[in-house]
Amino acid sequence: MDEELLHRRLVVPGHCAKLVLVESTGSTNTDLLAAAAEPDFAQVWSHTSVLTAEEQTGGRGRLARSWSSPKGASLSTSVVLRPSLPAQQRHWLSLAAGLALVTVLRRVSIPAAMKWPNDVHVHGRKISGILAAVPPQAPDTVVLGCGINVLLRRDQLPTPRSTSVLLELERAETGVPDSDSQQIGQLRTSLLADWLEEFTGLVRRMEPQGDIAPVREEIISVISTVGEQVRVELPDGTSVHGRAVGVQTDGALMVEEGGRRRSFTVGDVFHLR
Repeated sequence: MDEELLHRRLVVPGHCAKLVLVESTGSTNTDLLAAAAEPDFAQVWSHTSVLTAEEQTGGRGRLARSWSSPKGASLSTSVVLRPSLPAQQRHWLSLAAGLALVTVLRRVSIPAAMKWPNDVHVHGRKISGILAAVPPQAPDTVVLGCGINVLLRRDQLPTPRSTSVLLELERAETGVPDSDSQQIGQLRTSLLADWLEEFTGLVRRMEPQGDIAPVREEIISVISTVGEQVRVELPDGTSVHGRAVGVQTDGALMVEEGGRRRSFTVGDVFHLR
């Protein structure tokens, strides 16, 4: 990635406090969660600081699933946030990060949408996963990680139900860079800058009120889960089938099952067809 361009677009205008690019790491989220144990964490990693890696080898997704990224093909990025939101609204930060990516992808004719709670899909194929964590030593902080499949070819995808930005650009037959052009080399840089500009802009819209209200309806509008028949698989091994009918103030998904409504803040959601 072009570190100088990222600095000019993100740090100089004040979208991000700082940006650190590393060649390889096990997990950007893990690195920042470990840094939170240091006494100078708040000074070194201030609000909207960013850590991004050319390669991630030992990432963890939801429910401790492993996630890695081939070198130079994906985006593996974590953002340090100290939001003014109350604790019960911080679920919305992952959703806001998803909205930001959906917005950026739709600008280039990729019909992305969010699958609650933290995935971005295109026609049911996963293009990005988002994971937020609160460091035990810094409860006022949220470390938000985002992995985006950018240049992966079909044989490099992590699952058969995954996709990448490059594959979707080819499918849309719009704005597809030549494989040997400088443009393809800049695709990850541009996407990362676009996403972080959009995401930090959403965060700043929430800050004056300390409330998700200014962006809540925009977020809900891109969540394709609402209105779908779903199966919610819970951490205890049980599951719930029903129709997703809304998203609550704390970001929880409300599901109607047999006339009864239940809300969920955790769980794997599958859209049923």
